[in-house]
Amino acid sequence: MTCGWGPDYCLPMQKGWQYKGAFVIQFRPESHVEEGRFEGRVEHVASHRSIRFQTLEELLRFIAKVLNEARKTEP
Repeated sequence: MTCGWGPDYCLPMQKGWQYKGAFVIQFRPESHVEEGRFEGRVEHVASHRSIRFQTLEELLRFIAKVLNEARKTEP
């Protein structure tokens, strides 16, 4: 399926779980996994919702919330 050019994703293709369950996570240089420090930004691919996080708990809370909402829209 061809959807044209541009920064947006092809909307008909986003109906599958592969998009509803997809996230882009960008970690800042201040993150140190060994020390338990996680800072960055996460974006949900299908909805484009995003947050900046400063802890692993914030990151996981956002992912859990978005996934729970996505499951509610499943048939």
